[in-house]
Amino acid sequence: MNIAKIIGDNLKKIQEEYGYSQKEMGDIIGVTRQTIAKYLNGEQVLDSGKLYQMAKHFNKSIDYFLAPDDEEQKLAFMFRADDPANNFTKKLRNHISKRFNFYHEVINLSDSQIKDYIPEEYNLNLKGSKLSGEEKEVIEEIAEKQRRYMGVDDATGINVFKVFEENNINIVAEDINNSKLEALSAYSKEKGAFIFINDSPNKPEERKVFSVAHELGHLIMHRDEYSKEAEDLKYTNSRIKDIREKAANHFAMTFLVSPKILKRHYNYQLDGFIDLELIYDIKQDFGVSAECLLRALKEYKIIEDGLYGYLRNSLHQEGFKTEEPEPRKYIKKNEKITALVKRLIFEDKITINKAAEVLNLPLLEMRQKAKGWKKVEYLQT
Repeated sequence: MNIAKIIGDNLKKIQEEYGYSQKEMGDIIGVTRQTIAKYLNGEQVLDSGKLYQMAKHFNKSIDYFLAPDDEEQKLAFMFRADDPANNFTKKLRNHISKRFNFYHEVINLSDSQIKDYIPEEYNLNLKGSKLSGEEKEVIEEIAEKQRRYMGVDDATGINVFKVFEENNINIVAEDINNSKLEALSAYSKEKGAFIFINDSPNKPEERKVFSVAHELGHLIMHRDEYSKEAEDLKYTNSRIKDIREKAANHFAMTFLVSPKILKRHYNYQLDGFIDLELIYDIKQDFGVSAECLLRALKEYKIIEDGLYGYLRNSLHQEGFKTEEPEPRKYIKKNEKITALVKRLIFEDKITINKAAEVLNLPLLEMRQKAKGWKKVEYLQT
């Protein structure tokens, strides 16, 4: 095995990916263009210090540069994102991938019995631009099956962040400066399934809840749509995009608003005069948006299309096209990874510096948080 050649090949690969010149590559580690050319061509071995600088600059592991035949890339996450050309840059992809990798490292350090989990996959042969009645029924069966599997068969007002993570769908929430990006999902056969949610305070919690369920729908039904490279994240045509988004939306709606619960427990309320006040009351029970509940009532044929249109227009006229009436309170997120980091700090398995990286916190804030945890632990013992 020629280690200089392996490192050189991987350096070339990342050079092409980022469009760097030889001079720009050399500037990263402070060498001349002639020297970097020797590294790229496998004529000279890059020492460990310079290799670390390269890895840090490109947000890669050291193993990335030492792995032949794309072995490291086999461990890479496969991503899916809406409108990736505008919403999912390489910079954002690298940042989120880093967060997911940190999460996976923490899981591996913990004593969790199930470290990696990929949801069951369903290959739906969707055609046309609209979901047929039969296709909707299949999606509803899949959603109900997932509810049973996750132990929320008869539950309303589900905290999807907690429920998903209890079932090893790992979620990273972060407020990012991108109003268009709601959420995205990723998976690796070796690392499991992950969902990233834009936790912006400007976005209603109901929308975040729906977005997380929507991404689970993609993980289950559209596994073939995921890719390792941002530039490959595109749909074959707009019709496919439309119908797959509609399928994921239908899954999310059914998962969050179970038709059997709606019909069993709310039939007496819905078997009469329906206005927005009633919609606001019921939507709080399910913890979903008024839009989601209205769509569910229409899809499950509890209300006619005409009434649906009237109520939806009335909702918008009241100023609730982007805002949410009687909004749900903020839902705590990142609780699983925070709990794992806390435990690892107590067990001296992780440093404060590493914990700060994992939780995406300033070092000083992380030190104060860890000090608070230890103080509480001391008082309880």
